[in-house]
Amino acid sequence: MYLTRRKIVKSLAHFTVASSACQLLPTFVASSVQSNEPLYGINAYYLLIESYRKAKQNPNVNVRQTIIKYLEDDLGLARLRDKSKVNAIRFWAFNNYPSVTKTVGEKEVSFDTPLWSTANQLEKQVLEILQIMMQHLAEMGFYLVPVLSNYWIGYGGILRYLEWAGRITQDEWFDAYCNLKSEEFYLKYSIDFYTISEIEKLFHKHVISVLNSFRNNPKLVIVDVMNEPRGKSHYSVSNQIVRDGLYSHQIVARWLNRQAASLKENLPSTVSLTSGEEGWLLSPVDLSLNYLKNESQYYEGIDLKTNLLAKNSAFTMGSIHMYPHELVELPKVNDCGKKYTEQRGWYYLLQPNQPQIPKSYIKMGDEWLKSRAVAIANKPWYVGEMGWCRSQSQENRSPLPATALQEERSKIYRHWAEQAFAMGARGVFLWGLDGLQHRDEFYGLNSTQVMAIFPK
Repeated sequence: MYLTRRKIVKSLAHFTVASSACQLLPTFVASSVQSNEPLYGINAYYLLIESYRKAKQNPNVNVRQTIIKYLEDDLGLARLRDKSKVNAIRFWAFNNYPSVTKTVGEKEVSFDTPLWSTANQLEKQVLEILQIMMQHLAEMGFYLVPVLSNYWIGYGGILRYLEWAGRITQDEWFDAYCNLKSEEFYLKYSIDFYTISEIEKLFHKHVISVLNSFRNNPKLVIVDVMNEPRGKSHYSVSNQIVRDGLYSHQIVARWLNRQAASLKENLPSTVSLTSGEEGWLLSPVDLSLNYLKNESQYYEGIDLKTNLLAKNSAFTMGSIHMYPHELVELPKVNDCGKKYTEQRGWYYLLQPNQPQIPKSYIKMGDEWLKSRAVAIANKPWYVGEMGWCRSQSQENRSPLPATALQEERSKIYRHWAEQAFAMGARGVFLWGLDGLQHRDEFYGLNSTQVMAIFPK
């Protein structure tokens, strides 16, 4: 079993007990937003990497002008801002790739210049490009939602910090990146990330250095500490105490809140802090659910309520991600030339007595939103990622052709957005806008498709 983001979500599932018109969407007053408008968002996680590549490809052109052209023209954000309700962008404000070139078989694999070329060496040029990029997005009128780190292997992930701390080797990290490691690798090492003081100090140093470069940007509204943090480990899978009477989810909650407390001291009060998580719950919600399994998800090693509602919680906003659809899979080849099959969807959360049809999963999505909104209680929250896909048939699990998929997806996204806003969400962010090199075969949207979902 190869290591992929959605495969980890899906694995050990036997432990799982677990069209409305856009103009109907309501507005709200959000304390962290400088007006009464809701956040209609898009994920463009790759912005820093592609901005850096554009600057590198045009060494004789002013860097700011290169980035402006990339954002406005190449990516089409000027037209998107003008022709749609999209007014916010969520993106990765980190890059923890190793600064090496590796040979895999007959292929050389190299990485873009990271923000940190070594554990203690900040690459100022990359940081400046991030700052220029965010400044111009703000000038274009976009609210900004930077994400400061990633749990997953993409752009380094928590395993990069384990390598820096000498807990794993660079070759081990690289093998994980190339899908040559199974989920066992995460299960073995993930808790180390949250419990080794050397790693926490390094993480704090990194995120504060990056945050200081843009914390006074007037369009900064939400900061995600980490994209989809997990405490999934051998301890969480067996629902056992790790140490000192603490379970995995409690260790992760304390770590997240320490980071949030530190960031809070370095951010304006108008900026909301979230943990960037999907919404896994340790305890069932007090609701009658007909489609979504309402059972403990302790095996993920993270609990939305513990993170947000503890007395000492520094988080001011909850985060929900949602991919409630049937199993969809696609044969792929990664950057290292390794063939693998990527699987997507939270199909294993559907109650077994419900038919395997799209309507069931749409209803499951409704209940995911409702149950998580109830769990968050009175704190603000937003949908950080929203994705829908469908396979061609039970026999052929590859995604529907983009044209056919888009027709039904637009209605579903508008429906879920309406539901989310009606339940008090501060914003809804679609996954995701295709970049020049970064395209998602499952959920990718071009600017014209986004405009059709959230027309002005």
